[in-house]
Amino acid sequence: MNVDKSLLPSFAEKTLKYLLDDLGEVVYSSHETLKKGDVYLLGLNPGGSGQAHPETGEHYTIRSHIQRMLHRTENSYYDESWTNKLSKYPVGEAPLQQRVRELLKGIGVQDPRTVCASNIIFKTSANSDEICYGLAGICWPVHEAIIEIIQPKLILTFGISAISAYAFLKELLFKGNSIELSEPSGHGNWECKGFSCSINGRSTFIAAVPHLSYYSPKNKSNVSEWIRNYAGL
Repeated sequence: MNVDKSLLPSFAEKTLKYLLDDLGEVVYSSHETLKKGDVYLLGLNPGGSGQAHPETGEHYTIRSHIQRMLHRTENSYYDESWTNKLSKYPVGEAPLQQRVRELLKGIGVQDPRTVCASNIIFKTSANSDEICYGLAGICWPVHEAIIEIIQPKLILTFGISAISAYAFLKELLFKGNSIELSEPSGHGNWECKGFSCSINGRSTFIAAVPHLSYYSPKNKSNVSEWIRNYAGL
């Protein structure tokens, strides 16, 4: 699927027409990341009660997020203040935000702001129990268009449960002759997972680490090297 960056918002609006008025976010990073790059970062879905526009205070709908897509300069992992059941964190200081940046730096990304980031499901939910996993299939054509723009060597995901970005990508892209790889995560008996696949004729490595809400990638050099080696970074 070949969708030019300038046409991505209109394509996304048509694809997501039944979700446009739901709370959610599409691209988590700046519009400047919608270009060729080595890494595409994917979580499961936006959490909490949704993010609010810094000027109006209104919560983002998927429609309003799409409308800002080509003008967005923020990165959700740096420039937003996140809230969970325990605390409201200063801008960029939620544990998950910090761990995403740590993960990207660990695989050699000097400036994590340069990595295009999103979630396999665009609709916000307070927790994974509220997620309609079938929404991943509705959102996937938008990801396909983004992947064609980025042409990444690596799709890096966090979360390895049955409901995760990795599980969806494995179901979609893992072929009969593929081999699923694993690597100790450095935390108990948890493992990182990955496999190589072809996306539109390009070799791409799909990697997953445990969910960063409870897993810290700090000082996990074996994990970083494993991802870099198989992704060819």
